[in-house]
Amino acid sequence: MNKLKTIVVSGIVAAMSFSSIANSIEIRAGITANSAAYYGNVTETLKDSGDKTSEEALAAFSYASGFAEIAADAVYGIGFGVEYVPDAISLSTADRVIQTSQYAARTTPEGEDTQGGVQNITVDVTDLLTAYLAIPLMDTGLSLKLGLMQGSMETKETLATGSTYGNHDIEGSTIGLFYDGGIGDMAFYRIEGAYIEFDDITANGSEVGGITGSFNKIVAEMGGVKASLSVGIRF
Repeated sequence: MNKLKTIVVSGIVAAMSFSSIANSIEIRAGITANSAAYYGNVTETLKDSGDKTSEEALAAFSYASGFAEIAADAVYGIGFGVEYVPDAISLSTADRVIQTSQYAARTTPEGEDTQGGVQNITVDVTDLLTAYLAIPLMDTGLSLKLGLMQGSMETKETLATGSTYGNHDIEGSTIGLFYDGGIGDMAFYRIEGAYIEFDDITANGSEVGGITGSFNKIVAEMGGVKASLSVGIRF
């Protein structure tokens, strides 16, 4: 998270520097209800054999977030903001039965059920932080939003192999449009649509294979879209 924290601090310092020569600045803060749909593709490479399997998944979920931003007239109303998701985003649980080598070769002793075990993996995304620029598009009320994202991917797995994949930092980017409308003198609402794409996620299993340095390995691609409705105040 250090890189994104550096961007956030630099952005705040830059915004405050511009504000010293601006006629006025505007500070905005609010809460957001998000609905998202993510597409994921996971490729698993097995230790020793190098066999590969791929699976695709589509998940839809809702979550809440909060944001704060500052904009200055000196830079044409361009704003710098941060958005934070306080709760974990829980992705769908994946179950899969794997076969033992004996079962696959049809050499299982008669009367024994050793076809394999259930692989169960639940993935949560936590501490998701987005640093972004909000660029007004003339006087339309629309703004272009460009952001960088960083968070933690926590895996909770029950694997027949006994292997675990652990937790990993994830990074990504987002681009979208939002519209701000007024509610009285200080309050406003925001309607937003955005595309999100995470960098490829690579993780090695904890159990070493028969070949030195051989581990189960997964490479995941994940991206999606979200629609958001926010309410906030500005001053």
